[in-house]
Amino acid sequence: MKATSLFLAVTLAILLSGCATMSKEECQHADWYLKGVEDATQGYPLDRVIEHGKACARVKIEPDMKAYRQGHNKGARLYCVPAKGYSEGRKGASYNGICPVELEDKFLRAYRDGQELYNIEHKIDELENQINSNNSQIDNNYNEISRLKRDVVNSNNEQERRYSMRRIDELEADNRRLEYNSGRAAHDIDLYENDRRIVEEKHVRMGYIN
Repeated sequence: MKATSLFLAVTLAILLSGCATMSKEECQHADWYLKGVEDATQGYPLDRVIEHGKACARVKIEPDMKAYRQGHNKGARLYCVPAKGYSEGRKGASYNGICPVELEDKFLRAYRDGQELYNIEHKIDELENQINSNNSQIDNNYNEISRLKRDVVNSNNEQERRYSMRRIDELEADNRRLEYNSGRAAHDIDLYENDRRIVEEKHVRMGYIN
């Protein structure tokens, strides 16, 4: 029982440390102004400091809220520029509403432009994954068809032979369906690729892409 309790305690400690936003050492040597700057430039909202407080409670250290807030305000101004907005939207990152009012409009305009390209590329990825999945299933079906054909040739049981032949028909119909769906997906990819070229050219003109 003692060994089990020790194992559970160690496991819990590992899990908690994995979830903590700061290590004990980071808490002990924290510059809360710089931490605020760092968090804001990564797009974290002001209430990120609550999670730091929970992490640092292990070593009985409380965040300096004033310093953190000042740093976060500074970091937000570094973060809330159009170039950053575009890159955040481009990679599908979420926006946590940290921008000052006077900077938010331009940031969000660029952010949505980045999202436009992200959404197109995300759709292309989904369609390519669908084709790959279909191809894998088609290969599996062909392998089963080959096995069933051998069973038809080698079996002396008429009922088993009929089952195998019926199953072959089902798998061949499934392959035709999968091939049709892959063809439609490939056609859609071509359309999205064209959309991507158009959007990229627009973004070059807007100065987002060199």
